[in-house]
Amino acid sequence: MIIGALYPIDTLEPIHPAMIITKQLTNTDLLQRMVLPGEQIESILAVMDGVTDEGLRNGTEVDVYDATEEDEYKVTIKCVNNGTKYVFGKGWTVMKYSLDLLEGQELKLYWHRGYKRFIVLNFQYTLLMI
Repeated sequence: MIIGALYPIDTLEPIHPAMIITKQLTNTDLLQRMVLPGEQIESILAVMDGVTDEGLRNGTEVDVYDATEEDEYKVTIKCVNNGTKYVFGKGWTVMKYSLDLLEGQELKLYWHRGYKRFIVLNFQYTLLMI
């Protein structure tokens, strides 16, 4: 099954679990910036092209694609608290309202190395077993 005209995604193709961010949303995530799970985002940052410590301190813009709605968002990943945590900053407000996210919901994002963007995993997918 192919979803999305701009960025087709073969949902039968396995997705590597190390490239997935899973976050249960808190009230703080929805009222302010979303704190990203440290180990999960660090494994993704390690394979992203052109990511630097300075870029993360200043904010690195990434694309997030919602294949079911064919919407795309630009969100900034920023390293804060002297490098101890990562957040979605600028662009997060537009994305959270557009996706109708609520406290307690689980948000899953997959870093697609080929398309160099996150994909919202709100559809059926297969994990690559390693």
